[in-house]
Amino acid sequence: MQVNIILLAAGKGQRFQSSSPNQIGCSTIKQLAQINDKPLIIHSIDKLKPLLKNANVHNFFVTLGANKNAIQSVLPQDISVIASQYWSEGMGHTLAESVHSIKAQSSHVLIALADQALITTEHYQELLSTSKEQPNKIIATLCEGQLMAPAIFPEKYFPLLVKIQGDKGAGKLLLQHAKKADAVTCEDAKTDIDTFSDLERVREHLEYALQDNLQSSL
Repeated sequence: MQVNIILLAAGKGQRFQSSSPNQIGCSTIKQLAQINDKPLIIHSIDKLKPLLKNANVHNFFVTLGANKNAIQSVLPQDISVIASQYWSEGMGHTLAESVHSIKAQSSHVLIALADQALITTEHYQELLSTSKEQPNKIIATLCEGQLMAPAIFPEKYFPLLVKIQGDKGAGKLLLQHAKKADAVTCEDAKTDIDTFSDLERVREHLEYALQDNLQSSL
């Protein structure tokens, strides 16, 4: 089993830009918005990087498109970048490009989204453990009765993944193959950052969680 991680972070984040109180500069680039004193893209990477300690995880790729140079400049040196040529066509195109570029070196791909900022390392690890137990199945996240990313796809689904188009990502594929999938529940998967208000809610959630952890340790 050879799992490669793809963190999708290629979008322009137009709704975030238009809702930002600061209309100029890097603060309007969603992937660089600050969460816990670090850019969102680094926050998301930090949640996934512990998976590299698993013998079944081969490499970690971040797919970039809009604002590629600005975002890549903050990435750790050990992160491989996939440059999406068709990011403006939607997340489906970006996902298809990403899977196509690494399919030859993968038996499975873990697809994660940079703006799902509340997904924990523990959830990613549970997806990975479940996939190891059921390597021929799609292992998706279940939230409010819906299958969604993050999700792990075995290589037999790569031919379908590389044909995805538009802005819907892998959601339609998960729906079509729901009977062939297993799922790990995560209620926080419904939270993604589309607007500046979403960012503020995520910041508050993480701050409350930090305070709870501190009080629990006393």
